[in-house]
Amino acid sequence: MLFIETKTSARRVEPQARTAVLERLQERGYAPLIRAMRLGGFAQALGGEDRAAEFERAMDEWTGDAGDAPHVRGDIFFSGEQAFFLVFDGPEDDEPHLRAGLVYGPEEDEPTRRLTEFCRDVAEAVRVASAASGGGGASASEASPSSAPASASASASASSSASAASFEWREGESRVPVSFARFAAAEGQDAEASPRAGVVRGAETAERLRAVEVLEDAEGRRLLRRLGEAQAEGRTAEMLAVGATEPLPDHLVLSLAGAGLVRRELLIRCREDGRPLFRLPSADALAAITASNAVCSECGASVADERAEELVTPTPLASSMLRGGAWLLSRLRAVLSELGVPGRDVAARPSTTEADAQLMANVCGEAFLFVLRDGEFTPAHARRALDAEADAEAAHLVVVATGKIHDDARARLREHERRRARGGEEFEMILVEGVERVAAELGAAFERVAHKVLAEELYELDGGLGMSAGRLVATRFGLARRKPVVLQDLAASAAGALAGSLKEL
Repeated sequence: MLFIETKTSARRVEPQARTAVLERLQERGYAPLIRAMRLGGFAQALGGEDRAAEFERAMDEWTGDAGDAPHVRGDIFFSGEQAFFLVFDGPEDDEPHLRAGLVYGPEEDEPTRRLTEFCRDVAEAVRVASAASGGGGASASEASPSSAPASASASASASSSASAASFEWREGESRVPVSFARFAAAEGQDAEASPRAGVVRGAETAERLRAVEVLEDAEGRRLLRRLGEAQAEGRTAEMLAVGATEPLPDHLVLSLAGAGLVRRELLIRCREDGRPLFRLPSADALAAITASNAVCSECGASVADERAEELVTPTPLASSMLRGGAWLLSRLRAVLSELGVPGRDVAARPSTTEADAQLMANVCGEAFLFVLRDGEFTPAHARRALDAEADAEAAHLVVVATGKIHDDARARLREHERRRARGGEEFEMILVEGVERVAAELGAAFERVAHKVLAEELYELDGGLGMSAGRLVATRFGLARRKPVVLQDLAASAAGALAGSLKEL
């Protein structure tokens, strides 16, 4: 998943100074991609690279003299795991402006600092380029510091730092949708503009995450519910008795116990009237009591002679995780975190008698509403989900059910999607059966949103690039994270050959 942060300044850079700005940025380590492609084209037209820069200057001068729209609208600068961009204003803009931005992934820890540094370098590049072209009110000493005495050069350097510092930038538009802010406020969570600021909310403990992994198994959830019903009715011992109609699977009990969802106990009953006396956590505890010669308070017999029954009972953690589909909410939070959505951009609403559990996420400035159902999803659930969507006003509705989504419910939801589309609204419906498919479905949906936002942010650069700048940036990030299959196959072949030669030795 990709994130974007921008800053804007109400500064105009004249067309004849824009190439110089890109040159100054390149000197500072920012390699402009679009300019490099232009220079490559000029070099090919001339049959060599020697006069490509002269060709570029001639094109800049011709554009200015002809009064055409400037062909330098900005550029893209790839730097390690990030991509910076700079966009100048155009003839279609009412107000002069300069927009700088950063595209980054979830692994970036300090995007705000990196963007601030880039903006500072842009401000200095604009000052120097404007001074060299005779604009920006630069003094002669600033334009050619090498010809000035040492004291004048020092003064010019100080003036340069002050000018860059006074270059005013304002934060880009908030990417927190109103619908998400309203939903989060209703649940008592903050929804501030910066998607990376603040602590991660809704963080799960290691114990809960382990429990969620085990609860993804439908058989494990079914067994827990059976145990809970049996405990309420006093039938736990019967389920464990030899010859029980549906004995407990040992592997499931071990898995649930390892996750802290069930505990094994010994129930001591009076042999005379069958009344429960006390529970013990293990056979060792029973041995310690019998060694003390304790006797039953009811019949006076030795505790060693009383009936001991093994119990497997759900823990409070199991009860809380199953109640209202809380485990499913926790699982979805974990998936969103793995996909790069900050915890601050997630707000949840537990299940009630009137509605299933709900969660809303802010993804690149678009609101995703999730309706979660631990079980089958019927037309009645579909109606409640559409009511929730109408109230939340989200652009994306995601239904996640651990059981089957009934055909009637699916038809109702798809008809709502078509009706929204016929009304000219941008709306997406995603239906997911089974928790195991959630990550893949959401990953594809989030990528689509990120590509759309990138295209909207960088469309002014499409003309100079000759293709979609947003698509180029998104594709670059996608390929950078993917290991080339050819190299993987080659490495595997080399490892196999080496293993074979070692065997021969």
